[in-house]
Amino acid sequence: MRVFSQRAVLTLSLLISILAWQAASADELTGILMVEIAGLKDETGNLYISVYDSDSAWRSEETVIGKRISIADALDGELVRTELQLPLGDYALAVFFDVDDNGELDSNFMGKPQEPVAWSNNAVWNFGPPSYEEAVFTLSAEPIILRISMRTL
Repeated sequence: MRVFSQRAVLTLSLLISILAWQAASADELTGILMVEIAGLKDETGNLYISVYDSDSAWRSEETVIGKRISIADALDGELVRTELQLPLGDYALAVFFDVDDNGELDSNFMGKPQEPVAWSNNAVWNFGPPSYEEAVFTLSAEPIILRISMRTL
């Protein structure tokens, strides 16, 4: 049976602790996403941003973050600006302007939005909402600015 010195055991314990800390820290790294939304300079009311991290969650209630933004508070010139901090990874955003202030995206009987909407990458509605793949972007440690334009369909 091999006997290890106390120093070797302490060194090994320290090394394991450092590796565990680095792995935990890597999981907690966040990036900064600056969202700039055009097309609302003459509007008042609220915007709703939903952030999704997978195709299976896209356009469902399973958001990573759901944020309500007061246009009056976030308007900077012609853009509504907000900042989101998220873990590093792939995301897609859906945004709507709540014209009637009911907290919901109003749509017609076919599901077509009746209020201004936008998606990350300025993905467009083509006979239906854009796919997750059309709207997805990657957030890394370097802050990014996502510029999107509101559209009435």
